[in-house]
Amino acid sequence: MLLGAHSGSVSAAAFDSNIVIRGSAEFDSSGSPSDPVNATQAGSLTSIIAGSTSTTTLVGSTITGPDPLSGTLSHIGDGFGINLSASGTGGTEPSGISPLFGDYTFSIENKSAVDSFVVNLQFHYSHQVEAIDTRVLNDNGEFAESQIAFFKADGSELVFSKVVSDTLFGNEKFIPSSPFTDIGSGVGGALSDVGTLLLSFLLNPGDLISFGDSNPDLFVYGGADSGRFSINASSLITVDSVTKQTNNTVPEPETLWLLAVGLVSVLTSKRRHLAFN
Repeated sequence: MLLGAHSGSVSAAAFDSNIVIRGSAEFDSSGSPSDPVNATQAGSLTSIIAGSTSTTTLVGSTITGPDPLSGTLSHIGDGFGINLSASGTGGTEPSGISPLFGDYTFSIENKSAVDSFVVNLQFHYSHQVEAIDTRVLNDNGEFAESQIAFFKADGSELVFSKVVSDTLFGNEKFIPSSPFTDIGSGVGGALSDVGTLLLSFLLNPGDLISFGDSNPDLFVYGGADSGRFSINASSLITVDSVTKQTNNTVPEPETLWLLAVGLVSVLTSKRRHLAFN
């Protein structure tokens, strides 16, 4: 199940109707997913609306269900999520997937003519990659790359995490608390990054904040010549709270840590295949 997602229908509190939150999650908004080569790939889109969960699935290049999966959020805990995974083993023939993308669009609008609100969104993310070379060859080696991000519509980056395991070019790792510093080391092996962030926005009367631009919000890519690779990446954006402001309350900074970014780092990669920066 997608990280943090609810199952079926649950009871949740409706937030103030002056706040209108619309959103969607989709596979590869620039085109259809490509078939993997001697590998497997899968994914899911999840929407949680009024506590009820809907899901669209991807197996290979076949999508079952609405894509994009969209709607208007109305309750605390509502949101959208994306999961992408892939794996393969090389040998007599190489194994790999083409870059696979997931995209969000979001908007938060304050319909009130007099009241201001602070809207908090929780951004849950988790990704794990591994590349193992079982027989070193003079070739492209094995690599597994995952990137997770969230952008405003103007292109400003709110969240960025990247983990790559690469047996040939070495490993690379960037985390949300230090998105411009590579803390990766070594070559190949397993690597992960997981955490929860609180994104806080003040909306004055009539304000509209939009999210989602030309950059993918999830991106996975991998391949293996003689060894193997695996990738699993998920993100989930949910409504944490909607609070009417009764005085000149100053909201918290736009991005806050709820949980320390969980980090198990056994290698990442300096291969920047189609990295979105």
